[in-house]
Amino acid sequence: MVRFTEKLSERELARFLFPLMLSSIFQQLYAPVGAAAAGRFLNQEAVAVIGACSAWDLILDALFISMTTGFAISINRAAGMGKEKRLRETVQGAVLLSAIMAAGSFLLALFPDPFMELANIPLQMRDNSREYLRFLLLGGGFQGLQNLLICLIQGSGESRFPAIVTVGAVIAQTGLSLVMLGQLHMGVEGVSLAVLLSQAGSVMLLSAYYLKGRWGIPLLIPFKGGNPSIWKGLVASGTAKVLMTFLANAGTFVLQREINQFPVDTIAGYTYANSLMNLFTQPLSAYAIAANIMSAQNVGRGDWSMADACNRRMMLHSMVWCALYAGAAPAAVPVLLRLIAGDGASAQLLEAGMIWLLVVPFSYPFLVCLMICRNALQGMGRYLSLILLGFLEMAVKCVTAWVLIPVMGYRAVCMSTFFIWAIPGLTGLWLYLRRMKEAKRGAE
Repeated sequence: MVRFTEKLSERELARFLFPLMLSSIFQQLYAPVGAAAAGRFLNQEAVAVIGACSAWDLILDALFISMTTGFAISINRAAGMGKEKRLRETVQGAVLLSAIMAAGSFLLALFPDPFMELANIPLQMRDNSREYLRFLLLGGGFQGLQNLLICLIQGSGESRFPAIVTVGAVIAQTGLSLVMLGQLHMGVEGVSLAVLLSQAGSVMLLSAYYLKGRWGIPLLIPFKGGNPSIWKGLVASGTAKVLMTFLANAGTFVLQREINQFPVDTIAGYTYANSLMNLFTQPLSAYAIAANIMSAQNVGRGDWSMADACNRRMMLHSMVWCALYAGAAPAAVPVLLRLIAGDGASAQLLEAGMIWLLVVPFSYPFLVCLMICRNALQGMGRYLSLILLGFLEMAVKCVTAWVLIPVMGYRAVCMSTFFIWAIPGLTGLWLYLRRMKEAKRGAE
């Protein structure tokens, strides 16, 4: 296990980051694999269902993943303080609030029809979308609990076991999807049901491992659920993350509504491309996660210089990946897109996916600034900054949907990626540098 309040060697950093990257890549592999399985065993309309419902998938991330990630940042800051009572109360409060949220997700799953209406899912696709969306909603609670447990284990300095569980879950999801679609002849809902079952299994495995660790039973037993002042801090951190993600995803929701008006093959091509883009960003996300933990624990300890050094180091490493992506994209994108879309993919589908994917890698440096700086700002307790960055991302997406797409069509969707990341990314960098200057002046 690594200690984030001490300077890490390259070997120690690699030992922590490699499992993160591997698990993140495997986790994102299921999206294109699931879409490919739906396209092969069903039809391109099934792929379009996945794409049309993807906005709600992002909204669920905002509610469950972002909230529990915000909880974890508070926990890491408490860990950096070195006060066991504060850490115990923070962990227990996070567990209690996450369980309440999970119960809420089960209620949402009873009412999928209003969600389809809000997403502007085409009428001819709604029968196929209903059960897919129901299982997606059911999985929200398990998704939040899974994320909290992963963050807790990673915050204690261990990244290998969460990676093993994540990789195993992806393999299970893939196998279940193939069985449900190919053997049981289920519809597209088999894709989201496979995710739901694997998430539930992951929660059980991660819970068992966590309880055996140094942040496990000693911090949970006896369980009192924390206290109101701790809940307030957790909710503030989680809500900031939720609002930031919700604003960004609300923009995605608006953008997806406009994309849903394009032909089915264009929607399917965009869905395939978006799945591949999420796969490519996972090594960058691993550095952002590490920066998140390091910032929170070192700020909690009061060591701002160490926090700044860690963030700069993560950003430099990430830029190397950006250069590799930009160099490999022209050759790799057509091959990968044809691989997951299959031999029967139309020219319209392939063109829609390739145009978008060839633009994205050149926007990654701005995404790096955005991810690392907003994680660092939250670790510093600058919650309003996160909301501002989410608003900026939403604003660019809304302008694309309401102004550019009616004029430029699908080309506007491809071109907007650069501005969606550049405007909030550069703003986040400016806010981060300003906060570090304030901290250094305060230390003098």
